[in-house]
Amino acid sequence: MTDTDTIANIKALEAARCRALVANDIAALAALLADDLVHIHTTGVVETKAEYLAGVEKRLQFLSAERRDLAVRVYDSLAVATGRLDQTVRVRATGQERRLEAVTTQVWRNAGGRWLICSFHACLVPPPK
Repeated sequence: MTDTDTIANIKALEAARCRALVANDIAALAALLADDLVHIHTTGVVETKAEYLAGVEKRLQFLSAERRDLAVRVYDSLAVATGRLDQTVRVRATGQERRLEAVTTQVWRNAGGRWLICSFHACLVPPPK
C-alpha cells in the first residue's frame, strides 16, 4: 500500500469514527481503537479505551462530528493525523448542549493490517480576538 492509499484509508476510517460517534455505535467505535488507547479530552481528562467508550455511551450524545483540514503523515506502521474537529454534544444527565471547536492529533498504528487509533489528543480552538 502506498502512502497515498494509507492517507485515503486513514481519512475514511476517521470519517467512520465520526459517524459512529453520532450514531452512538459503540461496537463500530471500539473497532477503530487500540486496546492501549490514550484519549486526552479538551478538558485535559485522560482516559483509557474502556473509560472513553463508557463516556461516549453513557455521558455524552454526539449530535454532530465534522472534520476539516485533516492532514495525515505516514511513518511506516504509524500515521499521524492532525486537523480541525467540530462537534456538538449533549450532556445526557442535564440535556445541556455544547459546541466544541477543537484541533486534534491522532496517532494511528497498523496492527496486523488494521489501522487503529492508539493516541488521541484534543485542544480547544481559542475564540477569535
